[in-house]
Amino acid sequence: MLEYLDEGRVRAALAWDPLIDAMERALGDFYAGKVLQPVRSVLTVEEGRRYLGVMPAVADEAMGLKLVSFYPANAETGVPTHHAMIVLMRPDTGEPMAAMDGTLITEMRTAAVSAAVTRRVARPDDKILALVGGGVQAGAHLKALSRVRAFEEVRVWSRTFQHAERFAAEHGALVKPDVRAAVEDADVIVVATSSPTPVLHGAWVKPGAHVNAVGCLPAELARA
Repeated sequence: MLEYLDEGRVRAALAWDPLIDAMERALGDFYAGKVLQPVRSVLTVEEGRRYLGVMPAVADEAMGLKLVSFYPANAETGVPTHHAMIVLMRPDTGEPMAAMDGTLITEMRTAAVSAAVTRRVARPDDKILALVGGGVQAGAHLKALSRVRAFEEVRVWSRTFQHAERFAAEHGALVKPDVRAAVEDADVIVVATSSPTPVLHGAWVKPGAHVNAVGCLPAELARA
């Protein structure tokens, strides 16, 4: 019988440190050609309103895919705009092993990848973190990056000022009035906004700063 892991069970199973280590190994395996991972396929069900993303991958120890629905129109109803599910199968026999909620996994995995890279390439004494965006990924990145660097100052900017204020109150961050004020002199920068236009300019980034660009697909799967 196929086992289903809901978000609560996923949360109980995931921890930042082993997840960051696992993402570092996964990146290494992908670079070494040990992982089959085609570019995601996105089906346009209804332009501007309904999309379905399919993301398969095969490695030595695991095989599976993530299904993501992106329904921007849900924002008008109170229903989340993104829903995700992950299905795992045995790579040796193809037998289904488990299905699980993919929302929390996506949130934590994305930030864990940034943390794995930051641990390798950012300077050991980096102290100032700038978060461009005040949503779910900003919070996840703060938790993950704090596992690999000891930040003394955390700044946040969001296109919606109330989001930045709420984030700052919850995490002890400093709210900045614009992106430039947030990123100037920052050691590590996270760009985690669904803005359809660029918000970060290279001239604002100091030499040697490390940038984690989460990115977005404004017309498709913005946070998948």
